[in-house]
Amino acid sequence: MDFLISRDELSRALSKVQGIVQKKSTTPILSAVLIQAGDGVIRITATDKALTYLGSFVANVNIPGEIAVDAANLSQIVKVLPSDTVSFRLAANDRVELRCGKSTYKVAALNAADYPPMPSFDVTGWLKIDAKDLRQIIDHAGFAIAPDDNRYGLNGAHFDSIDTSVGKYLRMVGTDGNRLNYSQVPYEGELTVGKRMLMPGKGVGEVRRMIDGMTGSVEIGFGDRSAVVRFEGTTMHIRLLEAEFPNYTEVLPKSFKSTATVDADVLLESLRRVAIFATDGAHSFRCDFGNDTVTMTARRLDVGDAREELAIDYTGPSLSIGFNVQYLQEALRAVGKKRVQIRMGDVLSPAIITPTDNDGDKEGCLFVVMPVRLDG
Repeated sequence: MDFLISRDELSRALSKVQGIVQKKSTTPILSAVLIQAGDGVIRITATDKALTYLGSFVANVNIPGEIAVDAANLSQIVKVLPSDTVSFRLAANDRVELRCGKSTYKVAALNAADYPPMPSFDVTGWLKIDAKDLRQIIDHAGFAIAPDDNRYGLNGAHFDSIDTSVGKYLRMVGTDGNRLNYSQVPYEGELTVGKRMLMPGKGVGEVRRMIDGMTGSVEIGFGDRSAVVRFEGTTMHIRLLEAEFPNYTEVLPKSFKSTATVDADVLLESLRRVAIFATDGAHSFRCDFGNDTVTMTARRLDVGDAREELAIDYTGPSLSIGFNVQYLQEALRAVGKKRVQIRMGDVLSPAIITPTDNDGDKEGCLFVVMPVRLDG
């Protein structure tokens, strides 16, 4: 095995897999990447058994072959090499030799035959979505996915196909039980994911990281218990979670008593100041709505309190309600520099946050935040 590759291309290849390989695995092969050289490219494979990545990168291959190398060690070496061509060859005693400029490294390697095989996949349907749109629905809904693997039915993203008068929209839904987000964008093809199948939070996050800044389209195919994501010489195989996602449409409030309208970035700036004292277990603070004003207060025992007043457009009776400040901040950051509506019922009813430019039931996003009980 012998090939030449630019330092930047090899660094780019290794950066793709850092979130997938198990850095402190009791099975050393799962801390490694499989490198296969041939036909003018190298193929990099990384897996944690639930998520598998395969990417192709341009190289000048002199002798084809394959080897597995610890991903963290190899990445650390490549980062400090000069920006030049890297010579990568298999040397004696199961070692890999890297040469770049006047630098030489010899690194212990593992037998490629011991590397887990790429999972088989029987696709039942493919959909195509613009990379920009896929980033949007992940950014809007992904952060609400429950991080705890034991939260049965909440630790993955749910997908729906929404039919409208102008076409089909792919809706991604995430919830952790205290908040619920969804976002939807147009797509082509067929959504064939099973009703009891969820895409795990780690898989969603890795897809988002891989397509950052990308233009063009992404293909997503679903099988019985797995999904494959394909784009720009990259294939990701994601094992799906079998779980019953809550009937999220039933928890969406159907009527509201109050509506606050405000610029998201302006409200975020006020929340940043209040959040300093919203440090209890629920990161709670109080909102007093009325007379086109919201007064936000937070108290930190034995330290002090904060008070912030903000002019808004408000309709409805006066309302005092508590929220988790972090949940509101994350929803508003996802919206960006837009004007939002916050619709509320009573002190125990969920609040719904939507951008004012949502296009009805078509392209758009929605954030549901449960209130928190306040003392006094």
